[in-house]
Amino acid sequence: MALIERKNDKQVVNPSLMCAIPDDLSPSEREGIIICPACGGANPKDAVFCVSHQCHKALGEFKYVLEELQAQKNWIEKLADKVTHFIAKPHFIIIHMLWFAVWIMANEGYLGHLPYFDEYPYSLLGIILAIEAVFITGFLLISQNHQSAYSEKRAELDYEVNIRSYRKLIELEKRLDSLESKNPIGREGEPEA
Repeated sequence: MALIERKNDKQVVNPSLMCAIPDDLSPSEREGIIICPACGGANPKDAVFCVSHQCHKALGEFKYVLEELQAQKNWIEKLADKVTHFIAKPHFIIIHMLWFAVWIMANEGYLGHLPYFDEYPYSLLGIILAIEAVFITGFLLISQNHQSAYSEKRAELDYEVNIRSYRKLIELEKRLDSLESKNPIGREGEPEA
């Protein structure tokens, strides 16, 4: 059960998983709460992401880069991310170790009356592993390309924020200079004569 589900190309919020604003809060306390647009949960005023573990949506005034890129993914990129996420876990290695052990024991006659299907040097196993390696490499490259696009977008946004901040600082500095020239103040805080 997901917090936000897609039905008929629309996002629908599951109300049973929504966070509620406590009724006992004073109006001044309610003023400092940010309501999550996805789950309706209450968040502190300094929150950047929703505190709900199911939601964790960005709470800024503009779209969060990761959410934007996630919305643009096609099915193969989503599949590649799931495969990459799975093969990056120890479970992947454990499953392969068990698979190799069973394969070798079955073909050496240790598992009872199973017929030999791939005798030593296990050519069929080698072919299967080569095919698996091709698919895994493809999925990893697709996922890596998506991560690279995410990094580039973040770098671009960081640069944009830096430039806007720099321009705002220059503007504020000019305003302070013009205020100082209109109202000069001496060292002790009194107007100069």
